[in-house]
Amino acid sequence: MALDQHRIAIIIVGFRNPEDVRACLAALSRSTDEPHFDVFICENGGDEAFVLLCDTLIGPGGPCTRGSDPPPEAPPAVPSRQIEIARFALKGRSTRVWVGCATQNLGYAGGTNVWIHRVLPNPEWDGVWVLNPDSEPEPDALKALVDRSSAGNKGMVGSTIVPDVHSTYVHCRAGHRWRKFRADLALIGLGEPINTPVDLKSIEADLDCIAGGSMYVTRRCLEDIGPMDERFFLFYEDADWSKRAKKHGLGYAPDSIVPHKGGTTIGSGRRRAQRSYLSVYLESRNNLTFVRMHWPRYVLLAGLFGCIHAMMYLVARSPRNFEAAARGLFAGIRGETGQPQFHDK
Repeated sequence: MALDQHRIAIIIVGFRNPEDVRACLAALSRSTDEPHFDVFICENGGDEAFVLLCDTLIGPGGPCTRGSDPPPEAPPAVPSRQIEIARFALKGRSTRVWVGCATQNLGYAGGTNVWIHRVLPNPEWDGVWVLNPDSEPEPDALKALVDRSSAGNKGMVGSTIVPDVHSTYVHCRAGHRWRKFRADLALIGLGEPINTPVDLKSIEADLDCIAGGSMYVTRRCLEDIGPMDERFFLFYEDADWSKRAKKHGLGYAPDSIVPHKGGTTIGSGRRRAQRSYLSVYLESRNNLTFVRMHWPRYVLLAGLFGCIHAMMYLVARSPRNFEAAARGLFAGIRGETGQPQFHDK
């Protein structure tokens, strides 16, 4: 399929971070003319957050204007899980923007899925780009993803993710590789200068998971693997999705540059002692859940390193986060999934 025939659905999940979403859409408005795309946003933070986000997008300096096109319908068998959907458009483009207010905090996987369920039955969109709200993609980021998917016959493709718009080094190249003797995932290319020559074949051979900050998925791949697994709620849903997509090929688009602040919504991008209780809990719990699902022979090793990981919070003088990590680890051992009972907002 020629590039100008593509139309991509960009899915963004927000949680009370309207300025991040505004900056992300402003960056998307500077994208190359092709491929064409539409934007689907799920606000997980409730009615007030939804209203504030909408006001921010169309307010002074906002990237959007009012729109009129209705969103794609949800299949009758799938609950909408959205109270209201606002219609917008990116200024100066044919891009439609829909913002949905979730009935409750659906987590990252659930917020992504409410739109996947609407997009997937509609052949208008040839692929989905799942993008974090605190990212500001460079103008040709999406084009590079689509090009690599087409040229390499890859079902899921990741970007060059950098920490901020002026960064000279890499946070990761596409995603992670599995370290069996650590029973965890390691970022590929972490800390490398951004202009380091890339061995594309080697990176793609090492790829086990695409980083959730920027995941392009073709329609063919999505129709086979289905939506994200909502049992993760937050953390590792991208890794699980990637593992299911690997048979369709995992790819890397070096020229798809995506600055990503990381952790602005849930507090996972801070120093160890400053991370939020929820992010520490879920990272600990879901690592064990993920390993049990995909590398079960290493689950005991994952538990051991989970204990060491928890102890590191004591070293960092953060007893609260030690509690969160230990509590998450025991929840993982018990097989608990979904939204934690202590987190109902």
